[in-house]
Amino acid sequence: MSKHARSSGLPVDGVEVATAEGWTFPARNPTTGEVLWDVPDAGVPDARAAVAAARRAYDETTWSTDTELRREALSRLQDALLERSDDLALLIAAETGVPVGLRAAHVDAPIAGMRGEPGPPPVQPPGVTAVVTPSTSPLAVAVAEIGRVLVAGGTVVLKPAPETASAALELGRIALDILPRGVLNVLTTRDVDVAIALTLDPRVDDVSFTGSAVAGERVREAAERAGKRVRLEVGGPQAVTVADEDDLAAVVSAAAVAVAANAGQACHVPASVVVPAHRLHEALDAAVAAMSDVVVGDPTEPATVCGPLRSPVARDRVLRYLDLARSEGGDVVLGGQRLDRSGWWVAPTVVGGLSRQSRLVREEVLGPVLAVIAAGPNS
Repeated sequence: MSKHARSSGLPVDGVEVATAEGWTFPARNPTTGEVLWDVPDAGVPDARAAVAAARRAYDETTWSTDTELRREALSRLQDALLERSDDLALLIAAETGVPVGLRAAHVDAPIAGMRGEPGPPPVQPPGVTAVVTPSTSPLAVAVAEIGRVLVAGGTVVLKPAPETASAALELGRIALDILPRGVLNVLTTRDVDVAIALTLDPRVDDVSFTGSAVAGERVREAAERAGKRVRLEVGGPQAVTVADEDDLAAVVSAAAVAVAANAGQACHVPASVVVPAHRLHEALDAAVAAMSDVVVGDPTEPATVCGPLRSPVARDRVLRYLDLARSEGGDVVLGGQRLDRSGWWVAPTVVGGLSRQSRLVREEVLGPVLAVIAAGPNS
């Protein structure tokens, strides 16, 4: 990893700094539940310092105006991330359970796409952007948003979800040797007040939020009241509708594998399929066959498709949704239980017998659960 990887500070203003209060929290391996290491637990004073660094880098250096400087720095950063991509894939597997077999989407593609050519000056100066990233994407969203802001001449304060702290810290530590001071600053924290402080700080121009629709709406309202520009990318349940003439087995199987990959922890995956009523049993059979073939196991093994849930909270949330589905008349035809092993696991699951009005269908479960629904007036 980077030469800074063993230290415990926050990458802020071009160096690693201890948190103001000296707090840390444990990063845990979701495969086993064991503690991996401690990471810095920033507070509001650390957020203010990070914003100050980003503001200085934007206002008092040539970063925002020197396109050649940005082009060269982003090229070097991309090269450094490519060089460390194997380590980054293993890091997110250890910290969040993302299988290394899925690294193309979670590591390789984001890095490949991060460097753009600086264009003409934007209509609105990019300024300082607070980037808030989700637990379902330990690296990809951060890399994409950092690349988008930096290529335009802006500076960044990155606040990842607590479960993805180590990946964000490593990204920031790699950048310490490449980017000018204050251009990229990373805050890892469990304190919700830090996100609020970033959203309300008058020195922050933009807020980029990726996560749940409920949290996104709160961020939007707060940021707009504070006069910020807001960029939201929120999740939500996705359904696939199968017409009678479609290849039902192929569509259902593809949906099952997609929602099982990374234990369903992704936005915009098809968590339910709506099929012609007279083909419901055929669809359930196809879903069970596809889910049964999904390789569940150690996320560091290349063959693994479905790893653990990222935290005990995430696992228990999925199990509560399955209990709710049963109470709504759902028929769990495969899986539906936690796996009997260390860590935070839920078996790949297929549920029938629900309508589109079911909460399992209408809400984002973020687990390896596929609902198969019969089309009709009550669906």
